[in-house]
Amino acid sequence: MTTRLEDNFSKKDRNALAKRGVHSVADLFRFFPRRYLVPGESTRLGELPLGETAIIQAEVIKVGTRRMKQRKGTITEVIVHDGQQSMKIAFFNQHWLDGLLTPGLTVVFGGKVESYRGQLTLSSPVWLNRTEDDHEWTPDDLNSPFPIYPVVKGIAQSRLWNAIKTLLRVAGSEQFDDPLPKGMREQFGLPDLRTAFEDMHRPRRIEDVERARLRWKWEEALALQTEFASRKATYSQLQAPTLLEVGPKSRRFDQSLPFELTASQTAVGEEIAADLAGSAPMHRLLHGDVGSGKTVVALRAMLTAVDSGAQAAMLAPTEVLATQHFHSIERLLGEQMALSPLLAGDDQVTVALMTGSMPARERRELALDLATGNIDIVVGTHALLSESTMFENLGLIVVDEQHRFGVEQREAMRAKGGMNTPHTLVMSATPIPRTVAMTVFADLDVSTLTEMPAGSKNIATHVVPIVDQPTWYARVRQLMDQTAEAGRGVFVVFPRIEPMDVEDPESGSVIGQKQGIEEISQKLRESPELSERRFGLLHGRMSTAEKDRVLADFVSGQIEILVSTTVIEVGVDVPRATMMVIVEAENFGVAQLHQLRGRVGRDGSPATCFLLTELSESNDSYGRLQAVAATLDGFELAEYDLDSRGEGDVLSASQWGGSSLRHLSILRDSHIVAEAKKIAEHIVSVDPELEAVPALRAFIRRVLPADDAHFIEAG
Repeated sequence: MTTRLEDNFSKKDRNALAKRGVHSVADLFRFFPRRYLVPGESTRLGELPLGETAIIQAEVIKVGTRRMKQRKGTITEVIVHDGQQSMKIAFFNQHWLDGLLTPGLTVVFGGKVESYRGQLTLSSPVWLNRTEDDHEWTPDDLNSPFPIYPVVKGIAQSRLWNAIKTLLRVAGSEQFDDPLPKGMREQFGLPDLRTAFEDMHRPRRIEDVERARLRWKWEEALALQTEFASRKATYSQLQAPTLLEVGPKSRRFDQSLPFELTASQTAVGEEIAADLAGSAPMHRLLHGDVGSGKTVVALRAMLTAVDSGAQAAMLAPTEVLATQHFHSIERLLGEQMALSPLLAGDDQVTVALMTGSMPARERRELALDLATGNIDIVVGTHALLSESTMFENLGLIVVDEQHRFGVEQREAMRAKGGMNTPHTLVMSATPIPRTVAMTVFADLDVSTLTEMPAGSKNIATHVVPIVDQPTWYARVRQLMDQTAEAGRGVFVVFPRIEPMDVEDPESGSVIGQKQGIEEISQKLRESPELSERRFGLLHGRMSTAEKDRVLADFVSGQIEILVSTTVIEVGVDVPRATMMVIVEAENFGVAQLHQLRGRVGRDGSPATCFLLTELSESNDSYGRLQAVAATLDGFELAEYDLDSRGEGDVLSASQWGGSSLRHLSILRDSHIVAEAKKIAEHIVSVDPELEAVPALRAFIRRVLPADDAHFIEAG
């Protein structure tokens, strides 16, 4: 056997492995078992301990396969005998075993011992030895943890295991170039790469597996932090425009604000101003709770750029959000915002909106104004990334909604800055737990808005279990009517546009249908409590012009009740709205519910949010809704979300940048991340190109591909 995958597996098997992400021997070594059978000793059939994992060795007496009566599929029943007692073991939907498990064959089975109709059997049995030559097992084989791998179609567990064991034995040293420096392994008691592979695939004790798993965490933490340290070091070498002028536009804006900045806004503004005044490009994350005033902070930074003779651009993921940002800036600037570049005075600011749906003529005119410096601030979507969009002097980019710069997009925006690299401010709409910020945004400096403006966040939240208390829905509709009668706006948020089939979990057959947004809107219109109210409908399939018209009518009061999908989740600012009704709230995440709730009471007025749910109060997920209702503190909810769901759900692909981290938990392993960060920063400081650690450099490419961070989706 050689150390090439093609010499050990057929083309069909290699295709099956490729579907599991295994394309090379290195991938195969990292194709780790999903669990282990830890038996103790091989047990006689008459002495099997009920409820415990066991491995048995016995002779096949009889095999038969039949179709199941109650559900689809087949059942293969195998009767085995160990010389004293027999046992029947059932394999579901594995009819091919019928031709392999021939009478007289000695087999080794593993599984959990259970009782079925008074007889002992193995639950979810695994056939451990898959060839006739493999029946003479040693005591070590029977007593060691046995690896159970993820299913690879057409490749038996033992054949896969035997191939990995053999390859580990014959592989050369080049297969074991270690990404972890020797000093680091010694400092933290970690096994070298070859030993760790042996511990995973051929453990003698389960402690061997745990030791190897700890090593994989350190490996991923070091790769992540080294990549971030490299990015930071590279970024710091670039030249940025010095933006330190607090001129007439900035001064007039601060003087015109109808409120005082919070101490947190002032402090964060000073951090940003210090970055803008430097010659290295700012690369900073700004995050805070819903309504903490991030837009004001970002706009003050953009005005500093404008006063310094540069332009600023704000990029948003969707046209709805870009339009909302444009209108928010328009309101904040007030009379200071110029209607036309030709009419702008010294203390006025020209702001424009660029989206993909703009008429071609308008877009060309806007592109010309940007290129000639007639536009100070432009708000837009991916349209700003096109080659035809150029700037006279781009000094600052504000990126909304945690969409990170990818390699190609970063270069595209850098080119738009001419000889200089624009400063970058990344805004997150949701609070980020400290451990998340330390790990996921380690290449950015982090600014946190910890205070809320005075008079905000007066929102009462109630969970309404309409299954347990169906009359409560009618009461909610009455309150919606009263709110509209008082001249206030009501949001009704629904999780989907189209109706959805409901399937029976057992049979898979369709047993009903859940409404789409048009049906729920029509039912509300026809309800006796709301029959006199003016409704509007908003969802992602509407054109930009339609969305803008509906939102404008809702802002003006022409629409009293707006039924919408989550397109209003972020950035939509309707000061007159004081009630939020979220239908089927169980279908939304904690952060999403908090964001949606933040759309009401934005002028400081008392507001109400109802979380309508079809869950019973006894359902485990009901507690998630209660957690949202119990607090308005977004940081507390972010920690709760991270703790209850785990970072695999909380951190989306856009936040992780599509990385393939599988072992590191930022929740449980923050100490590893912190230590790895120190080591990574030292490595990069003495060896920026990682020439002395080629294995680490290769592993970083493996875990964090070159296109690790996408930028902004077409909106």
